[in-house]
Amino acid sequence: MTFFTSNSLPTIGYIVKIFPKLSETFILQEILELERLGLNLVILSLRPPSDADTHSHFHQLKASVLYAPVVLNGGKGNDIQESLWTEWVTEKVREYDIQHLHAHYVTEPTDIAVQVQARIGIPYSFTTHAKDLFLSSKEDVSRKVDRAQFVLTCTEYNKDYLEQIVQSNTPVCRVYHGVDLDVFQSSSPEISREDKTRPLILSIGRFRPKKGFPILIQACASLKKAGHHFQCVLVGYGPLEHDLKQMIHQLGVSDCVHLTGKVPQDGILNWFRQASIFVLPCQIAEDGDRDGIPNVLVEAMSMGLPVVSTAIASIPELIHDGHNGILTPPHHPESLTEVLGLLLQDPDRRRTLGMAARKTVEEDFCASRNIHVIYDLFKSIASPVQHTSIEPLLQQVPLR
Repeated sequence: MTFFTSNSLPTIGYIVKIFPKLSETFILQEILELERLGLNLVILSLRPPSDADTHSHFHQLKASVLYAPVVLNGGKGNDIQESLWTEWVTEKVREYDIQHLHAHYVTEPTDIAVQVQARIGIPYSFTTHAKDLFLSSKEDVSRKVDRAQFVLTCTEYNKDYLEQIVQSNTPVCRVYHGVDLDVFQSSSPEISREDKTRPLILSIGRFRPKKGFPILIQACASLKKAGHHFQCVLVGYGPLEHDLKQMIHQLGVSDCVHLTGKVPQDGILNWFRQASIFVLPCQIAEDGDRDGIPNVLVEAMSMGLPVVSTAIASIPELIHDGHNGILTPPHHPESLTEVLGLLLQDPDRRRTLGMAARKTVEEDFCASRNIHVIYDLFKSIASPVQHTSIEPLLQQVPLR
């Protein structure tokens, strides 16, 4: 295998489970920015896309997007399937002269990177997020970290957890996902968003327990009973969709709470522009599943929206209660009702919070600046000629 030299850039193979995926815009954003910086990428997707729609930015991609062969009798955790994936990635590493593998998620994609490394010695790194990290065994995570060149994660909360459970010299770097500040920006003052009689409360996410959507629907029922005039739109899809529809009907809020189904990024931007308040009442699910910093919170703040969420996991790294948003206790519809009631009646407070929210994103969650750290890491770790230490690069990551 030919490794890149000091005057050339490496070819990085990105192993992902499904590409592209509507709910993983951050991966596409990362890849596009790395390409803009000049990195050579090959996308190795273990499964074909499951969404009929895709983001318009997907068509800007220059990298080859390769899909593993479908195995009809393969399933999750199937040894035959993983063996065939390993064989396929190994073949593509040689065919495309890939010098380094990077996997998104510590689950199947990193499993394959570990196995390919064992076969042909190619170095790998990976990014771990929230669900994959906290629902994986500590032993499994530790083994994969130990063999990696470096590990990325998207919050300080995750980084602290990794450093507690892993005894390894492998560097762990926190790099926030961030947003494209040119795309996610308010096109008009907050007051012009207002429906004069019914401000829009917006929420976006997969319909899973960790998002806390039932809490928001209960709060909407209480707001309606108290006489507030508003609309609430839940943009998303997922396993709880039927339950949420039933709840909306049973609580008598079908006239003011609506579900949209899947929406691509352009449609999401339109919803942000119409909204007056963004809400995501996250919680830790019974199985331990939780969010890191939900990307939609960063996007909403970048759009200058006042945001309301909960003080769990990594969210306080983004939202400073009372300054650039409001945090409520999880599983507490009464607190959420009170906060939303006050915000609905106070446009000036909404505007002040939204301005502070945008400033926070500009300072700490700019995608291009944060992804540049990843670019520098890729440049530094794959060349055996330079033996460049990545520790100085880790110190460049913006910290609060």
